Amino acid sequence: MSDFALSQILAGIAFVFGLASFQFKARRSVLLCLCVSVAFNGAHFFLLDRPGPSVLMLLTGIRYLVATRSTDRRVMMFFLLATCAAFFTTFKSPVSFLALVGSLVGTFGSFQPSGQKVRLYFMGGNVAWLVHNAFLWTPVGVVMEALFLTSSVVGYWRYYGPSAKHAAPEY
Repeated sequence: MSDFALSQILAGIAFVFGLASFQFKARRSVLLCLCVSVAFNGAHFFLLDRPGPSVLMLLTGIRYLVATRSTDRRVMMFFLLATCAAFFTTFKSPVSFLALVGSLVGTFGSFQPSGQKVRLYFMGGNVAWLVHNAFLWTPVGVVMEALFLTSSVVGYWRYYGPSAKHAAPEY
């Protein structure tokens, strides 16, 4: 099996966990599912010889785990700076700036105490990663981010849209 084919399988596994994550309401559940998703997505980029996005995904997974326990702004600043440092030490091409933007927006979103704000920032990050994956031509990555964005919108609409009733509180 070629590295490309294996990378697409790993992206598919990442896709399943990522898609499921946006259907949970609890902030912690969303972040834990995303942690598993980015671990597989990072391996996918590694096999595509894209060290920058791969390292950003590894850092994102750690960030998700930490964010399940904290919304402290100092911790968020640490991860914003760590993301920039990881980016600049692995920079390979201008398209990598899209990965940086997606990671920074996602970092900011991870440390929002409100599940509603988390989703909104993640949608912005999804757009940046979608364009990034399109430029790299990773078909499963493109479909994955497009469906993550769609799932985020559906989850947002279900929990926060105009027809949403006063549901159980988030945890």
